[in-house]
Amino acid sequence: MVTWEDMTPDERDRLIYLVLSEDALKACILLMHRKHGPGVTTEQIMRFAFKVARNRMIPAHLKKKK
Repeated sequence: MVTWEDMTPDERDRLIYLVLSEDALKACILLMHRKHGPGVTTEQIMRFAFKVARNRMIPAHLKKKK
């Protein structure tokens, strides 16, 4: 699967905005603010949103550990 470092910033942004809805992005921001406080950086939020987007792309049968 793709990783954060494998993609350019534009590709990462495109992936996040195509996979996640506006409500999902707002939820990511809210979760990060609650977890890390108001000083959370945009980089941290984007990394978390990337993880969420990548997780949504993986089919359920591949997520289960054997």
